[in-house]
Amino acid sequence: MTSISAPERRAGKSTLQHFVSNNALVLVLYAFLSLAMIGLSIHSSTFRSSLNLWTLARQAVIPGILGIAQTMIILSGGIDLSVASLVTLISLLCAGLMDSRPELFVPVATLMLVVGLAAGAFNGLIVTRGRVPPFITTLGTALLLQGSGLAYTTVPKGGIPKSMGDLFYYGQLGSLPCPVILLVIVFLVMWLILSRTDFGRNVYAVGGSAEVARRAGIPVNRTRMTVFCLGSFLAAIAALVATARMGIGDPLAGMGMELDSITAVVIGGTSLFGGRGSLFGTMAGVIILTLINNVMVIQNVSMWYQQLIKGLVVLLVVAIYKQRA
Repeated sequence: MTSISAPERRAGKSTLQHFVSNNALVLVLYAFLSLAMIGLSIHSSTFRSSLNLWTLARQAVIPGILGIAQTMIILSGGIDLSVASLVTLISLLCAGLMDSRPELFVPVATLMLVVGLAAGAFNGLIVTRGRVPPFITTLGTALLLQGSGLAYTTVPKGGIPKSMGDLFYYGQLGSLPCPVILLVIVFLVMWLILSRTDFGRNVYAVGGSAEVARRAGIPVNRTRMTVFCLGSFLAAIAALVATARMGIGDPLAGMGMELDSITAVVIGGTSLFGGRGSLFGTMAGVIILTLINNVMVIQNVSMWYQQLIKGLVVLLVVAIYKQRA
């Protein structure tokens, strides 16, 4: 039997300590989630039913995809307040143009992804070439997109074919819901991009200090442009899922989604100043928010109280992070 030397044992222990130290808050969040899930399952037979748990998973898909997009943008030192308006516009255009015709599913869905990329490119150009702060840029873009959607229609419009509803929301592959599979794929792809590519390292570097990154030869503007394009592309995917869930274009489709995505990022421990955070933390934040909504619905609690509880959770988590900092 090959023995492990003392230096190797120390190296292994050091690596483990480094991992725990860097991810302590995320591990605490998942420990809290585990305890909460166990406690709720014991307390409520409705909560622990397979139907409700799969519903919970489906409900996490749209905020999960938007949270991933927002995390990447915030890691780079930006923020995107236009994702909700983009979801609304794409929902209206998608359902209105398809009008329940199956033959238009693929071309219209593809066009909506292009619209998402175009919105991201617009944000990126204003931020990088116009040197306008991301907060102001995306706030203006949000108003433009919202105005465009309301100019198109102010009432629910159109419809989607059954194939789109099955693919993006109601269908299953075996026992797994299709939207949950989509979320897992998006998460894995974006995690690999952020953790295993030069682009991902550039995102963290630019968010940490754009000037230092520029002096190190990192293409800051190109990184920011790519981040905004990817973020809006993911928002367009979330919009397709939202449209598939509703089955119709709705002027209120994206209402509040930008705040929910930022809230999930904050709960997950990503710094709003950029350069520090992870997708694993954001997903914990998404699950916590979805869990709160789910439990409140089961208990027939008013949606206004749901917002109150979300606010309290955010304040509590930020206070805890501030104390650690």
